[in-house]
Amino acid sequence: MKVLVSAYACEPHKGSEPGVGWNWVKQIARFHEVWVITRANNKEKIEEELNRNPISNIHFIYYDLPKWMYFWKRGQRGVYFYYCFWQLGIFFLAKKLHKRHQFDIVHHLTFGNNWMPTFMPFLNIPFIWGPIGGAETVPKNFKSEFSFKWRYYETLRNFLQWWALKLDPIIKMALKRSTIIIARTKITQNVIPKKYKSKTVLILESGISMEDFSYKKMEPKKNNNFKILMVGRLIYLKGFSLAIKAFAKLVKEMSNSVFFIIGGGPEMKNLKKLSKRLAIEDKVQFLGQLPRTEVLKHMAEADVFLYPSLKDAGAWVLYEAMLVGLPVVCLDYAGPGEIVTKECGIKVKVETPEQVVNDLASALKRLALDNDLRYKLSQGAKKRAAYFAWDRKGEIIKNIYKNFWGEQNRK
Repeated sequence: MKVLVSAYACEPHKGSEPGVGWNWVKQIARFHEVWVITRANNKEKIEEELNRNPISNIHFIYYDLPKWMYFWKRGQRGVYFYYCFWQLGIFFLAKKLHKRHQFDIVHHLTFGNNWMPTFMPFLNIPFIWGPIGGAETVPKNFKSEFSFKWRYYETLRNFLQWWALKLDPIIKMALKRSTIIIARTKITQNVIPKKYKSKTVLILESGISMEDFSYKKMEPKKNNNFKILMVGRLIYLKGFSLAIKAFAKLVKEMSNSVFFIIGGGPEMKNLKKLSKRLAIEDKVQFLGQLPRTEVLKHMAEADVFLYPSLKDAGAWVLYEAMLVGLPVVCLDYAGPGEIVTKECGIKVKVETPEQVVNDLASALKRLALDNDLRYKLSQGAKKRAAYFAWDRKGEIIKNIYKNFWGEQNRK
């Protein structure tokens, strides 16, 4: 089939939305001929990768708005407006491309939010939307963990999502005209209006490349410190404050515990203050942003991967930690709650901040004291991570397209 893809974010060797765009495009291209409309500033990295590893049946079309509109991209406030205008601009480009190539499917990949518009449904050809998320919100009881700025931001975002699903005519048209809607979490799947549920499928958006992964968990050493690792951008929704509070409780009972935090972000200063206030600053090491190779080395040396994120749909770093063989302690919520099973980690219920902190500390203590359990979960983590290999996800995408094509032929 001839497939047209809309992928605002699409870049090789990246996580988050750029990685979703790139890897989904690669998997679709294993079975179909693909034309991809993406941002012009992605061109350099994409062309470098294609020169190293050519893919004959992918055609990239690079598009950007006029330079005088670039001011919208400065900071997060204007990205939404820039994105909306970009989507409108590529609609007219897509019409010209469709007239030339006669596509069988148009697939909108990124941004994958259920409250951000796409005009691809108006091409009047079969439309696939997703993987989309956006319904993953911070539980109300946990907003007390954030500053006023972040509480305001989260409230505004929740309002935009509600407005989009209930009132935005562009989003309502996307829901109506979609042949298939791909939800990236059960939370998002559950907010899809009832009349469209029958055409909604659940696929976690991210995956892991197995071929370039050679790091293995190091054998535990006797009388060694119990090393806990957390990796991510230091922002409010990642749950770093919960992790530090839980670690403070653990240290009172297990003084050989150490906590390494990798990542940078706006909450760095506040998190360091929290560590000092809890009198554990000598036990918590903020390593800042590190190259991926260094991150993987730390993973190989750690005992447990702590990841109490309050909102993630998919977590690339979580897959890598699992593939290394790290047992996971996370919340039973959103993406991590669906990725992690009892065979590879311990999931904590999400009720109140106090309960989560206590339960995280208990889970860490349990793993610190039980080497056999850590080994069992380590082996389970490797097996579970392999389940999310990109090539396997490609087969799932292939079947979705196959089923979709069968439905079209029966009409």
